[in-house]
Amino acid sequence: MIGRLWKAWRDRREARNRAALDALKVRYHTFRILLANNERALERLAGVEAALASGAPGGELAGLVEDLQAVTFELVDGVSRLAGQGANALYARQLRLEEALRAALEAVEDTGRGPSCLPLARPLDAREVGGKAAGLSELRRNGFPVPDGFAVTVTACRAFLRETGLDARLRQALGRDGGNDALAAVRADILATPLPGWLAGDLRAAAGRLAPAALAARSSALSEDLAEHSFAGQFETVLHLSPDTLGQGFLTVMAGAFSERAVAYRREAGLPPAVLDMAVCVQAMVPAVGAGVVFTSDPVRPETGRMLVSAVPGLGVLAVDGAAPADIIRIRRDDPTDMDLRLAKKTLRAVPDPAGGVRREAVPPGEADRPVLSPAVLTRLVRLALAAESLAGTPRDLEYAVDVTDRVWLLQSRPARVAHGSRRQTAPDPYYQGGMTASPGRCLGVLRHMATEADLAAATNGPAGPVIAVLPTAAPEAARFLPGWQGLVVAGGNPADHLSTVARETGRPLLTRAAGAVEALPDGAAAVLDAGRCLVTPAHPAIGDLGELLASPAADAGKPAPAPLSPARARIHDLTLPLTLTDAYGPTFAAIECRTLHDIIRFAHETAILALFEAGDEVLEESFSQVRILRGGVPFEVMVIDLGGGLREEAAGRFIGPSDVASIPLAALWQGLATPGLRFGAPPPGSDIRGVMAKGATDGRSRRPVGEPNYALAARDYVNVNARVEFHFAMIDAVCGPRAGGNYVRLRFKGGGAATPLRHRRASCLEEILQAGGFFVNRQGDLVTAHLLDASREATEKGLVLLGRLLGFTRLLDAAMTDDAAPRRAAAAFLAGDYGLATFAPDHPAGHRALEQA
Repeated sequence: MIGRLWKAWRDRREARNRAALDALKVRYHTFRILLANNERALERLAGVEAALASGAPGGELAGLVEDLQAVTFELVDGVSRLAGQGANALYARQLRLEEALRAALEAVEDTGRGPSCLPLARPLDAREVGGKAAGLSELRRNGFPVPDGFAVTVTACRAFLRETGLDARLRQALGRDGGNDALAAVRADILATPLPGWLAGDLRAAAGRLAPAALAARSSALSEDLAEHSFAGQFETVLHLSPDTLGQGFLTVMAGAFSERAVAYRREAGLPPAVLDMAVCVQAMVPAVGAGVVFTSDPVRPETGRMLVSAVPGLGVLAVDGAAPADIIRIRRDDPTDMDLRLAKKTLRAVPDPAGGVRREAVPPGEADRPVLSPAVLTRLVRLALAAESLAGTPRDLEYAVDVTDRVWLLQSRPARVAHGSRRQTAPDPYYQGGMTASPGRCLGVLRHMATEADLAAATNGPAGPVIAVLPTAAPEAARFLPGWQGLVVAGGNPADHLSTVARETGRPLLTRAAGAVEALPDGAAAVLDAGRCLVTPAHPAIGDLGELLASPAADAGKPAPAPLSPARARIHDLTLPLTLTDAYGPTFAAIECRTLHDIIRFAHETAILALFEAGDEVLEESFSQVRILRGGVPFEVMVIDLGGGLREEAAGRFIGPSDVASIPLAALWQGLATPGLRFGAPPPGSDIRGVMAKGATDGRSRRPVGEPNYALAARDYVNVNARVEFHFAMIDAVCGPRAGGNYVRLRFKGGGAATPLRHRRASCLEEILQAGGFFVNRQGDLVTAHLLDASREATEKGLVLLGRLLGFTRLLDAAMTDDAAPRRAAAAFLAGDYGLATFAPDHPAGHRALEQA
């Protein structure tokens, strides 16, 4: 009777244990589905971003937003299955956002026409606004002194012709004979045609943002300012306009596309004369006292290694027209102090006419022989020109102006054309080539390596120069610092991750999955990042101090001015794209703080990882008999819960060895634990363990109670570990498979039985080791968090081996942290392979060598 009762009780217990393990497996598969949905959500977020930027029709935009909402809801539903009732607040935020988005989508106008006037402060596409406006935008966003302005897109210009019926009349007139009379009639038609209401309103609004400055309207055709054909001097520029006269100036530039000289140039270049590819660039005018042109390489004799500068008094129109005598200066590129100056006797200058437009006047006799540019202004102009050349990657033909305060302004930048047969300059060897484009664009700045959150906060654009951040992994924490940098290079990551999404939103170039970039890029060097070409090259050495030369966006300046959006589209943008939850360990990282769908995506991912840790604790409590105990040559045991594919099928018995492990990440972690020389059985040499209290420590920052045993939830490409080594607690979560896009390693390490200063020093030691291992690290007191994201299988395994070694290395390490230099000595010893700290003593010669190498 007793035997039957015992058997029944045991069977019921085993059934409960199996049920608990089955429930954990279900939660694990829910977690993996959530990870896949996280990637899908980020991809759809990028689709909404692109649709808003391009002015996609309302129906297309609505479909993309609804698709994003559906995937985000699946994320929230997955979190609710993992975290239970704690997800109710997230459901509520999701529903509120859906209601707000539904109202915004219903209000979206469906004209099929995107914004007509795009500010130069945002990234501009040369295919939409022409090379001139796109080039000025790139210069301005990189801190060059470029007057503020905007570009009227080629799409808007074509819509103007189409809606007014001018395009049909143009094709008919030019197709019939294309003679001068036909061209004159075309221009007269354009000048006499009223602007459509939408275009007139957009021009007034955009011009109003530049008030009270006078305005200049210039051509920016798609076929203009190219290496193949520049159209130099073929189109129209209208100066000294007001917001009231800008519309007529716009029409004048449009009509200039059909002048006799412009059409003849098009035919000579093999371009169809009746096709309009004109965009218009509008800028605030510089009250110039001098102006001219700079060729960064002498266009006639580039082999001399000199630049060519022309300068005239007043506005630059006489310099580009060649209508007045100009000072000519030839300057050594590698030594800007070496100048060959030929002064002209100035006779004419162009000045703004108070009645509008420009007039010419005689140069006062006392100024006729005076140099237009002072030596200081000329030196600064040369440095700016070389910086513009470095940014573009080719010699430049620049127009500039100097105001009454001697400030130099750049008005145009296009590829320089050199004499046929001349020897061209060779490009510098790149620092790095490779990776993937996450956010296209070029930027000029100082390379700054960052591996901790403290690095992120310290390295922002400012007096030290514009910053190109170099990160080991795509740390989401970097998102809030991103507006303070010019660009980013990330060794890990992928184009759909959080950081890439924010980079595109803020218009910052980002090169991702750039394996080897951290080692190849010299910290502190001036460089150019061309994210579109996956290239990082040195800047010209004669540029000098970038911080003094270029203006930089402040860290709190936020994103560049967006393209004008309707109120409904702006509302959709604000409810979907921004990421405000950037600190996963801060007090505001909560469901109630999710303000956008991007926030919900981030919050759901972080919450899911914590929920799986909690699930492991529950299984240990409820189904201890279902776990296997991993042992193997080191005084460290791990209770393994096989989620499917984590252990080999032939593994038998309660106790298993390393050869029974099929989980790729768990095997890598154990490989690190089994490294010869780790001090599992002894305190560090020369340490005093009397100060290490034999007491448990709890992690007050964590939502989960720290369990006593070491355990691992393991699958073929996944591991979730809770480890206790003496008084330290480590939580590790990792995916390691063949596809880099889904791989990651996350570490949370805290605790210790020593006094607070010793624990903090131990945390500092871990921080240095993890940085060297390619992790992004955040240290707060004795809490260290680190992650490695989207790395290759090999790099992910290497990171896990490092963490395994750290689990053994940190045993009683606090006892050795007796002085402020101890963390660095211990880290140097570890990185040199001295895991037993034989060279740790301050006076050990090998320790000194390791420190120097570190």
